[in-house]
Amino acid sequence: MHALGGVLRYGIPPFRLPRTVLDRELDALKKMGVVFHKNVIVGKSITLKQLEEDGYDAIFICSGAGLPKMLGVAGENLNGVYSANEFLTRVNLMHANDEKYPTPLRVGKKAAIIGGGNVAMDAARTALRAGFEEVSIVYRRTEAELPARKEEVRHAKEEGVIFKLL
Repeated sequence: MHALGGVLRYGIPPFRLPRTVLDRELDALKKMGVVFHKNVIVGKSITLKQLEEDGYDAIFICSGAGLPKMLGVAGENLNGVYSANEFLTRVNLMHANDEKYPTPLRVGKKAAIIGGGNVAMDAARTALRAGFEEVSIVYRRTEAELPARKEEVRHAKEEGVIFKLL
């Protein structure tokens, strides 16, 4: 990753978190004296003991987002099947939805997003922006049980995402 922000920059789509807002917040932290160390492997590049010896009173380990939880179903490793994290990173970091970049994303007519949280809403809305004609959220429960924030669900509906729920 080239710039600070991790998942905030490369996972959350810019329509939900504008990069200008992220950059402003990071600049504010820098002005308050926060020191960021990029491309560091804690335990190899530097140890926690070394950081403590360097005089840091607090150390925050921000190791990034966890790995996606796959369903364990037949076909989940097929071409065109992505975890939401991979899909969002491919679009946000690698410009996979832009023909000028060598990291193409296979865009068809329909996309199914399995899940009902905020990341699922991000993936659905990003899929629409990437050119899919029809995008559906497929979730095993009712709308009242969707874990996504209500406003994220509302935005997805307003943009044309179809909800296939219990």
